[in-house]
Amino acid sequence: MTDVFEEIEEEVRRDRYAEWARKYGPWALGAVAALALGFAGYRLYEGYQRGQSQDRSAEFAAALKLIEEGKQDEAAAAFETLSKDGPPAFRLLSTMQRAGILAERGDLAAALEAFDAAAAAARDPIVRDTARLRAAYLVAETQDFAAVRARLEPIIAEGGAVSFLARELLGAEAWEAGERDLARDTFQALSDAFNAPESVRQRAQIALAVIGPAEAAGDAAPAAAGEAASAAPAEQTAPAAGEKQ
Repeated sequence: MTDVFEEIEEEVRRDRYAEWARKYGPWALGAVAALALGFAGYRLYEGYQRGQSQDRSAEFAAALKLIEEGKQDEAAAAFETLSKDGPPAFRLLSTMQRAGILAERGDLAAALEAFDAAAAAARDPIVRDTARLRAAYLVAETQDFAAVRARLEPIIAEGGAVSFLARELLGAEAWEAGERDLARDTFQALSDAFNAPESVRQRAQIALAVIGPAEAAGDAAPAAAGEAASAAPAEQTAPAAGEKQ
């Protein structure tokens, strides 16, 4: 009977997690977009000030306008053109914008390739890690937890501005994969990180409430004993060598 209640509790927790992820997940994506947008604004302004990128700036703005108008195919084509010619900053940002459009259209493999290319070409650490994180989100939809973790851990280890969002995604994917202890530890570290954005810390606290506390050592022992006891009769019924069945 205890096992039944534990299974029900686990399902309830998973349902609460799914509700939490649907409610708060977009905030994380919005933060990633804000980082990229901030970099874009800076680079565009920098290019304008130097008087070397005015034409590309107008073309880039026109492509962004196409997105606002819902003309995704035309925008993707425009960004693809911009990604192949012009100042490096515009090529990089155009690659990332095109990757985002591809992801929205469901072409995740092409989007992943584009984000990986942007990350490899980026010199600015925020832009590089933003591209890497966007790629990790796509991997989370198409590959297993090990693949997601392999992409997130380098971002986390470097401790840049994007590392908190990488930790958040790691915790969410760990919980989804059944790695409850890793998820709990990750969200606890985020909750305790005084230099993390307040919104990230708040979401980490919500996640911890959904995951629940760690299992006490005393609770694990009876469960292990019960498993051993249930296995004992099977061992006793096995005939010894030479005995008649």
